[in-house]
Amino acid sequence: MTDQNAPGARHPDYIRAVFERAVTMIQAGRLDGADVLLKTLSGEPSTEEAVAYLRGVIAARLGEREAALSLFTTALELNPHNADGHAQLGALLLLEQRPVSAAAAFAAALALDAGRGDWHFGFAEALRRLGFSDLASVSFDEARARGHAEAEQAAGLCAQEEAREIADLAPADEALLCDALFSEATRRLCAGDPTRAKAIFERVLKRAPSHLFTLCNLGALERAQDLAQSQTLLERAVEVDAAFVPARLALAETLVAAGRAREARAQFAKAIELEPQSAAPHAAYAMALQKLRAPKEAIEHFHRAIMIDQNQPAEFYASLGAALEAMGMRDRAEVALQHAAALAQAS
Repeated sequence: MTDQNAPGARHPDYIRAVFERAVTMIQAGRLDGADVLLKTLSGEPSTEEAVAYLRGVIAARLGEREAALSLFTTALELNPHNADGHAQLGALLLLEQRPVSAAAAFAAALALDAGRGDWHFGFAEALRRLGFSDLASVSFDEARARGHAEAEQAAGLCAQEEAREIADLAPADEALLCDALFSEATRRLCAGDPTRAKAIFERVLKRAPSHLFTLCNLGALERAQDLAQSQTLLERAVEVDAAFVPARLALAETLVAAGRAREARAQFAKAIELEPQSAAPHAAYAMALQKLRAPKEAIEHFHRAIMIDQNQPAEFYASLGAALEAMGMRDRAEVALQHAAALAQAS
């Protein structure tokens, strides 16, 4: 029996018609009527997230903050990839004078879609209220660049404020704030702004010296500039959680870059021991072995990674091709290199 034929299930065409009608009513300002209409889909599992989100929009516009907060929270629990849901929640949390939670919500929205000026503005305002006036100024500038009408004035006022980060937060709020800052740092790093990313990572570690993901990301980032600092950070990450494989892999990469092959091999071996059924440790070890001019060993781990998961990036297949070429397997090397080229072109 299909879901649409199950007892009590509604036909997809009916559900689609209800949503289209509800959205039209919301756009026309007929909020109460749209809410009543959406309630007719209560109990329909396939619509739970969308109904909660739209009813949250309605409640927010009606000024029913408590209901809106609850509905957006429900929607995001069901679909954490709803960028607008995170941003709507952030705006409500600012109204509720909860800047830490607001910063986390806006950071989540921006991680999914950094194109909205109002979301940058909301994130900046949350940071400003938390005393991060320097970081807030940058986000206000990003909002201004995206056409936000109030961003220029806000940036000017923020620039005159002294940066005095809030202290003595409750442990849960401190963790939430550090995660929000980490999210923003990784977003900036992915956007090609390593300088600002590094500055934010360092701010996180001042507040939370054992923040595992920050130790790993900053350690990897420092690899290009300061191998000793990279090693220090990544060794701290391993101390925080000896079973966290990404930390060991990042440390191994730094050790390879530092010419300490024996120690690097030990870290790769430990990572494989911790996650023997994961392709990632084998893939990372294989590419490192190729750099270390050990193509025969590398090919073994390339094959193990492929047996677990053949969906690897272009860099992986390019390195495999080089290893095969070094072993004289030219036909197989050509296949791997052509696949690498196709992946690179598609990305």
